[in-house]
Amino acid sequence: GTENVAVTTTDPSTKKTTLTARTLRTGVPFSDELTEDAIITMAAEIRRNLVRNASEVIDDVVLNADQTAANGINSDGATIATNTAGKAHWLLGFDGLIHLPLVDNTGQAKNLGSTITANAVYNQALRKLGKYVGARRGETVFVADVNTTVATLALAQIETMEKIGARATISTGEVTQIYGTPLIRSQQMKLADADGKITSSGNATDTGRVLCFNTSQWRVGFPRNITVETEREASKGQSTLYVSFRLALTERTGTRSTATHTSLVYNIGSVT
Repeated sequence: GTENVAVTTTDPSTKKTTLTARTLRTGVPFSDELTEDAIITMAAEIRRNLVRNASEVIDDVVLNADQTAANGINSDGATIATNTAGKAHWLLGFDGLIHLPLVDNTGQAKNLGSTITANAVYNQALRKLGKYVGARRGETVFVADVNTTVATLALAQIETMEKIGARATISTGEVTQIYGTPLIRSQQMKLADADGKITSSGNATDTGRVLCFNTSQWRVGFPRNITVETEREASKGQSTLYVSFRLALTERTGTRSTATHTSLVYNIGSVT
């Protein structure tokens, strides 16, 4: 600063993020006779199942959504449509987290082609994030499929008491973090083929995957949380429970082809 001279000011820029919400909806019809003959309260039981399934679908689309109908990352070798049972939700209208390193910016993905080690999988995944390795604990996370998480329990660095003490996985049966980064086990992250995609007709070889990303670089919005509604059709003696939600997901930079805040290690062998 200089005496009696005003300092130069700077207007802060705003990083505007546009979230485009998409709707998923399904319904389950059930008859009056089923309700009368059941030993449980059918409406309440169906409602519980719908809410649980909707929660699992949210996890599924955040990880696996892919707008590509032909040879998508979850249905390689086939073409799916918006009415394809059990698969239509991947076409929701945005691409999920796995799509970025596997398709959009392949430099963020690593084809391991061997068995799991702490360095080759978890450390390499972190290195690809560069400056996006979170400064705050918990900002960066790993997400792995169930089989890879179980295989991680046997890593030499964390399995036995003499290596890690009371946190040894042979005693606790869980891995809370690796290299100071939380590890999340997700049932919605499936075993993939050697190319990192899931082959529609069945993988030639089931291999594991580990996703790593900085949570601050993704935006999620819920204009409508999980909502359950009932429709009564007296002429049929039937009721239908509908569940729906509206979800938006986008990454923060706006350019997925150059984004480096998300990485993937795939083709992890010997996990089954």
